[in-house]
Amino acid sequence: MTYYADLTPYTYDSDNGDPEASGTWRGVEVLNVGWLRRGKRYPKGAPPPKLAATLNRMARTHRARQTRGFHDCPWCTSRLFLGRSDGPRASAEIRVMGSGVAYAAPELVGHYVERHRYLPPAEFIEAVLSSNTAS
Repeated sequence: MTYYADLTPYTYDSDNGDPEASGTWRGVEVLNVGWLRRGKRYPKGAPPPKLAATLNRMARTHRARQTRGFHDCPWCTSRLFLGRSDGPRASAEIRVMGSGVAYAAPELVGHYVERHRYLPPAEFIEAVLSSNTAS
């Protein structure tokens, strides 16, 4: 998967002329969150209660930008063998509205929080937990 630092402008697939990669969504700027890669450091910590569960629900209710291929969790997947993976995989991203911005995160972001201690930026956490999906 492509790596993007948290809170940088969203540009995924912009080199293919995709209008959804323009960096805006629903009229606001889109920022990256959770685009992690093996070998790159990321913030770790104990997540607030309900964060991972809410993100995992959002992977079903807030999906966007479905792709044709799959991304495998780089930490759970034992090396791929004949094109098969035994770890979590995903093929889309989620979008979360914040205060004046939107966030784009890979569909596995809840898994990263739950299993790999990824601690997203505070403003993203606030947007997720204040959404109607957090109940």
